[in-house]
Amino acid sequence: MDRVDRLLALVAELRAASPDPLDPAALAARLGVSERTVRRDVELLTHGGLPVRARRGRGYALPAPAAREPLSEVGSLMGPVHDTLAEAVRARRVVRLAYTDRAGARSFRDVEAHGLVVAPYGEYLVGWCRMRDGPRMFRLDRIGAAVLSGRGAEVRDLDDLLAALRVPVPRPAAGPRGPAGAAGAARARAWTLDRLEFVRSRLRDAAAQARGGGAGAAALRGVLGHLAEWTRWQAAAIRSAATGEEPVLEGRPPPFPPAFGRDLTYDARERMIQDAMALRSLGDLARDLRQVLEAVAHWAADCDDALWEGELPDPRPYGPPGPPRPLADLLAGWRGPLAHIEWHLDRLTDEPPLPPAGREEDVWVVDRCPLQA
Repeated sequence: MDRVDRLLALVAELRAASPDPLDPAALAARLGVSERTVRRDVELLTHGGLPVRARRGRGYALPAPAAREPLSEVGSLMGPVHDTLAEAVRARRVVRLAYTDRAGARSFRDVEAHGLVVAPYGEYLVGWCRMRDGPRMFRLDRIGAAVLSGRGAEVRDLDDLLAALRVPVPRPAAGPRGPAGAAGAARARAWTLDRLEFVRSRLRDAAAQARGGGAGAAALRGVLGHLAEWTRWQAAAIRSAATGEEPVLEGRPPPFPPAFGRDLTYDARERMIQDAMALRSLGDLARDLRQVLEAVAHWAADCDDALWEGELPDPRPYGPPGPPRPLADLLAGWRGPLAHIEWHLDRLTDEPPLPPAGREEDVWVVDRCPLQA
């Protein structure tokens, strides 16, 4: 269990027992760690703002959540818009919005509130718009005001709500493609470019924090070498699937032995990648990956709209291609190169993994990678 999962499990245990305390020994046994690790994790959570209380001789406890007063219609007009929307979702209520779209046009919508979604590019209310009679997502910073109504939200088909959640992959319109197809392509392209910029900013931050050297820099070097080569391959494979052209490897791939092009296991290929990348500095690895992502961004910004409207084969590093998926999903969705980068960045902690015994300090096989699946 990695550190983030362990903290989540610890909070889950404390919430389940709240307001009763849990003994550190019992928590340690449930989490499979030492009591010292439990005490350190509780201290970290407390410094982060979680109201964990230490009861002398009894253990740790979270206070029982305070009972919430139902938000009245008048109260919903006076408080923050976010609170009104959260109450609408919790109570399954219809909420009336004053909404301004991207073009600046204001409208008033009755919306069945079903969820709030936080994304790197904004926060959205997901619901069923009664004016448009369909699922919609409303960006919170474009909602000027919101008021609760006395009407309850209906139970909607899950597929319709998922269609609303998958903003970059709208359902194709029936019949010949018209303006709706072009609008969907523009939206999918914009979402993908937003995700690209967000991931690039995370990489910049990670490199800046590791410039002082030490174990954190060594771990980041190993991960960046892995990411530069695999992102290079994924981006080339997706672009080739979209255009039918031969794959083009962007960035600055290092020289590999002839065996690198053969059918290798993941571990064997990864070891070759780490050996080839070991001679590069942290800055060189970051620049290589940045160049690959910049090439993806330029291509995504300029490629044909039709590529964003259909589905493409999902190239996999091992085994046959996966089920067809939209281009935005291939680039920025789960199993895509951007999600792959974020997966590894999320697992870089202040306690980086140690390299295998007997090898160079900065060289190890990156394990538990989703590309192995």
